[in-house]
Amino acid sequence: MQTSPDVITRRLFVGRLGLVATALILPRSGHPALDAVDRARPNPKNLEHPDPRPGITAERVLADDALKSSKKDVLTAYAAARTYPAIFDGLACGCGCTGNGVLHRSLLVCYETQQPTGCWSCQKEAQLVADLAKKDTPLSDIREAVDKKFG
Repeated sequence: MQTSPDVITRRLFVGRLGLVATALILPRSGHPALDAVDRARPNPKNLEHPDPRPGITAERVLADDALKSSKKDVLTAYAAARTYPAIFDGLACGCGCTGNGVLHRSLLVCYETQQPTGCWSCQKEAQLVADLAKKDTPLSDIREAVDKKFG
């Protein structure tokens, strides 16, 4: 059976698909083919971070006894929101629940709900923010780190 040059066989397709998948997974090593894949990837977009509200507090962040979780990561994330409410209020949430008139105006608002108890992204962003805030990192630098990891 003869095929036209525009037709690709299943075997060839699967082989090429495997190469592409491998190129996307492997760490970058300076190989020209891998560098080309890196250049083709879009850069992370910047999240739309709100300005922190003056005088914002953690009074509405849920207390541990109000949470439907006893997982250490969840409790630690809520504790971080209580410790750094102004920083959390100046950040968009990387899970997509903020911006463009969506549900939450900031990461802090997530922690006024049960959402982070089941949202890995909310928890990991809180951990990143807490780690940077402990080092007195300015909000602008924290925003850049959040954009890089979650944007």
